[in-house]
Amino acid sequence: MIEIMGMKAGTTMCAAEPNVSRRNAAGGLRIEPVDNWHKAWDEVRKLIDRSGGSKRLLVDADGWLSARQVVMVAFVGKTPVAFLSFIVSPSKQGCVEARKVCHGMEPTFEARGIESQLYHAALERAKALRCLSLRGFRLNSKWR
Repeated sequence: MIEIMGMKAGTTMCAAEPNVSRRNAAGGLRIEPVDNWHKAWDEVRKLIDRSGGSKRLLVDADGWLSARQVVMVAFVGKTPVAFLSFIVSPSKQGCVEARKVCHGMEPTFEARGIESQLYHAALERAKALRCLSLRGFRLNSKWR
């Protein structure tokens, strides 16, 4: 079962657009957008550090994630195991564009279908933000 839920008011980039969360009750998998206000932010940052994606996060000196960057995270139970991040910006053609900047996964959780579900959740989130153009979303089989 996959459930789509919204987040608290004021935590999305576009107040009229819902935030996407997926739950898979059978496997304990949950996929949701995470930012510096999320209770698991410190653990998510550690996952991103281990995966080598920290330099691609748009985090200011105070630890705030840019409002233009979306970090989708897959949790197994309370543990973050994979992430995919993209930046939303206007394109030269005048539409909103989503550009994938980094992704990663804990090696022990590879090849369990989490990659595909996280990828689709990120596409859903980009669509909810009215992104008409996607750049860099073609991913290979290596998530580390």
